[in-house]
Amino acid sequence: MHYFIRFIFLLLISNFIFSNSLYFSDIEIESNSTGIIELNLDNPNDIVGGFQFQITDYPNYGLFIDAQPTDRIPEQFQIQFNEQEDGTVIVVGFDLALAGIQTGSGPILNLTYQSTSDYSSEITISTLETASFLSDLSGLALPFTVESGIVTVLGENPPSVQPVENLTATGGFGSVSLFWDNSNVIDVIGYNIYRENNIVGSSTETTFTDEGLQQNTEYCYVVTAFTEFNESDFSSS
Repeated sequence: MHYFIRFIFLLLISNFIFSNSLYFSDIEIESNSTGIIELNLDNPNDIVGGFQFQITDYPNYGLFIDAQPTDRIPEQFQIQFNEQEDGTVIVVGFDLALAGIQTGSGPILNLTYQSTSDYSSEITISTLETASFLSDLSGLALPFTVESGIVTVLGENPPSVQPVENLTATGGFGSVSLFWDNSNVIDVIGYNIYRENNIVGSSTETTFTDEGLQQNTEYCYVVTAFTEFNESDFSSS
């Protein structure tokens, strides 16, 4: 009986701690066009007096160009929207009249997102945990969870990336140095190095040294080239 009471108590505490949740809607847009992402808030128990969200898009193939409150936000709420140099945006809201966002569920912000790429992609929209807050009417922090959203961009297929050529290796004391040629006419960002089909590093040059290896041991390597959109097939080993 005591264990059952303790279980019910812990369940109630858990529901209280994680009663507030934020989630972004999924949208589908054409390349180089705009769409509206909803930021939804479920707050069944707490009136929200203010918030700060630093919102990210990964990969960064677009821009947040506006943030507008929905009808869940009282008119006296002050909303500020600032784009950062790293492509994220910070949205701050505070209520001078101390009315707050009443308990309930539904969107609180409409975020206008602009695709800046010609290519098809999937972009994850989320928040930076260390720079995002909910507060009650007294300014005290409220716990919450965040669920990411996906922006699906419909556009051209990204250009393919050709495998690297002429991969060679030179063994050393506890190391292997790799060398290869880039056969691509498009610009590549870098190269991924795989040992026994597990990635062990990356390089922006056409060489890489893998260290900390065992002596008298055979290792097998392949290399791929990659752009911001695609990765090539494996090279010869």
